[in-house]
Amino acid sequence: MLITRSNYDRIYKVINSILRNEGANPAVACVFFAGFGAYILERHFGINAQPRGGLAAYHFDGNDLVVFGELSENGFTGDESSFHCWVEADGWAIDFMAPAFSGLNPDLAIPAKMFQRPLEAMTPTLDDLARPGDFFLQSSDQSTIRHMSVLGTRRAYDDMAEIALRWFKKDPKKMLTSIGIGDQNGHINQVRLVGETLRGTW
Repeated sequence: MLITRSNYDRIYKVINSILRNEGANPAVACVFFAGFGAYILERHFGINAQPRGGLAAYHFDGNDLVVFGELSENGFTGDESSFHCWVEADGWAIDFMAPAFSGLNPDLAIPAKMFQRPLEAMTPTLDDLARPGDFFLQSSDQSTIRHMSVLGTRRAYDDMAEIALRWFKKDPKKMLTSIGIGDQNGHINQVRLVGETLRGTW
């Protein structure tokens, strides 16, 4: 693994907690999980982590298959409005949004698990997804630039990234269970560290 499960869990929960404070649904906030997650990996671990955007597909327990993308005349693509973002670093793919997948569809019982897999373990094509744990990622510069550029559109997103960076502490250092975050009116909200309990790895 590139990082321990404990540190993965901490990064996920820090980002998850900040997003919930902003009223965002973590299950559809891949841009923030990828952008903030890569930032934390770079600054706290010295890892050259890159957010990537594009087509993503995961085979979950049972026969549940989730595809982040849309079907075009040339097949599935993740370059337009249906897409996903994740982090790539040193031959690994890390999806810090994975524990929030249960919020994608109430009809799918998707357990909260860590997603941190070697890119070489990926199936060759989308059609090869056959067993639980199989995954397929196809990033593109177009999708990455288009979707990750959202983080540069508001000063508030820079502030959120810095809060995430300060809140996170590498295991075994002690982390604050809550942190004060100011809103646009100058009020300070005490934001608790919250998130799904990890129940294994994909």
